[in-house]
Amino acid sequence: MAPASRSGSGHALPHVSILVPARDEEHNIVRCLESLLRQEYPSFEVICLDDGSKDRTPQLLAELQLRYPKLRVLEGADLPEGWVGKCFACHRLSEAADGRWLLFTDADTVHDPDMLAAHLRTALAREAGLLTGFPRVISRHALGWLTLPMLFFVIALHLPLRRVEGARDPRFTAAHGAFMLYRRDVYDRIGGHAAFRGALVEDMEMARAVKAAGEALVLCDITERTGCEMYRHPAQIWDGFAKNLFPGLGRSTPLLAGLLLFYTLFYIAPLPAAAVLLPLGERPAALAFLAVFLLGALQKAAVDRHFRVPGPWFLLVPASFTVLVLLAVRSWFLAFRGRDYVWKGRRYTP
Repeated sequence: MAPASRSGSGHALPHVSILVPARDEEHNIVRCLESLLRQEYPSFEVICLDDGSKDRTPQLLAELQLRYPKLRVLEGADLPEGWVGKCFACHRLSEAADGRWLLFTDADTVHDPDMLAAHLRTALAREAGLLTGFPRVISRHALGWLTLPMLFFVIALHLPLRRVEGARDPRFTAAHGAFMLYRRDVYDRIGGHAAFRGALVEDMEMARAVKAAGEALVLCDITERTGCEMYRHPAQIWDGFAKNLFPGLGRSTPLLAGLLLFYTLFYIAPLPAAAVLLPLGERPAALAFLAVFLLGALQKAAVDRHFRVPGPWFLLVPASFTVLVLLAVRSWFLAFRGRDYVWKGRRYTP
């Protein structure tokens, strides 16, 4: 991944629109928007769209507007047929934005004051059409620490990250919807969110479109300056992953089956196998399985350290993959049975 710039790049910094869709984010919205409004950057605007929140989000936004004149707040509209909620919210935000660059970021993120300047300089220096990255993990519960670092771990396991930026092939693509920094002309050329209105995993589809358009996709290390608490409650993980996992694999059952078999053989089974074989006197076989487990744990440890995961969660890599397999099977089952994915009170047909 490209490191974020720490110094001037020789480019004049353009006007940036920071765009935040928010739905039922009363626990996150103040922290997020205050961190964005305090950016040490010469020219930017912050626009937040309240997407029909049922909690205190609208009241908190009104209070923030009184304290921060730079903040603009849009009210959500009825969701048109065929649109996913986040895509429609982002589309409306883009229509209201006047920046030469558009940063779409989620309401559950928090940012350091130099975030925008550092990443905009990186985008300019690398002539990016889109700069994206995986934020550091913030979680309040064990299930979050078990699962959320797996998002990047699985991508790093299967995708040569150098090829994400180095290859124009859209198959070599990685993106995180919590941080998508587009050059405005590139965003418009791929059709914006309107061209992906029904996509449940719009970040990946839009990133592929950027590469297909011949523009550079930069996967940047943003962990130092941006954190994300994706799922405040454990129950949200089941719904969130169900919505994203199987669609994120292109709804390919053979691909899903192959991945689950691979994860079971190399990350879930080795430690139990060693525990069973060692008391039976099968020491060489047990040690071989233990070595496979330790290799996986060391891989996970490297990712956990990078994303500032506290404690020895990497030793629970079999548990992490077991939960991931269960989440993936549930995502597939909902699609196979034609059951709706549910997210923040909205239902989406697989």
